[in-house]
Amino acid sequence: MSHSEIPAGAGKRVGSWRRKLAVGAWVFSGLCVLGVLGTVLMVVYGSGESAEHTKPCCWEAHVTPEWAAKTMGFRVPATAVDRRAGLHTNGQYDVALLAFTVTTAEADRFLKPLQPEGTQLVRNAHPEEPGYTRSDGFSHLGLPEPETFVEGMRMGGLCRGDAKTLEGEAVRFCTDIYAHEFQPGTTRIYLWAGSDAAIDKPTP
Repeated sequence: MSHSEIPAGAGKRVGSWRRKLAVGAWVFSGLCVLGVLGTVLMVVYGSGESAEHTKPCCWEAHVTPEWAAKTMGFRVPATAVDRRAGLHTNGQYDVALLAFTVTTAEADRFLKPLQPEGTQLVRNAHPEEPGYTRSDGFSHLGLPEPETFVEGMRMGGLCRGDAKTLEGEAVRFCTDIYAHEFQPGTTRIYLWAGSDAAIDKPTP
């Protein structure tokens, strides 16, 4: 077919089709770019939001072993040494920590009235790996986490009123108890108390 035989308007139709194809390609590319940018923004925002919810917070200042013992409801033996305490707070729950070292005989006298009737402290059958830490744990106090010990470790726990003794009634929060005889005749007591309600902060 010669140029003179090309139907009138055919060139316009081809040009129009090409323009539409080019415009469509640009639109598609633009949508792809917007989609990628949207995804990136969602990931960045989501990561920031997740980090905001999971960031470690907060170890309170002015926490003393005396304050912790009174707040948690424990009477620490007068002979206790190496007393350490902490208070960790976040948006979900607060944790009070107290640790001290006594003779094993004194530890047994401290622990007995905190054991609900018919129960006893148990061995750590499922220890954590050495070096294990937790955001609200005793590593903050410069101590290994008690869950990592097996030899010489006894564990238990109670909530207020579980033990029908004056000591058991005085406990204010549900508390995990660890007693670690780290050398013959010497035991470190670890007390980890969690509360869904805010624990009153110590004052300077």
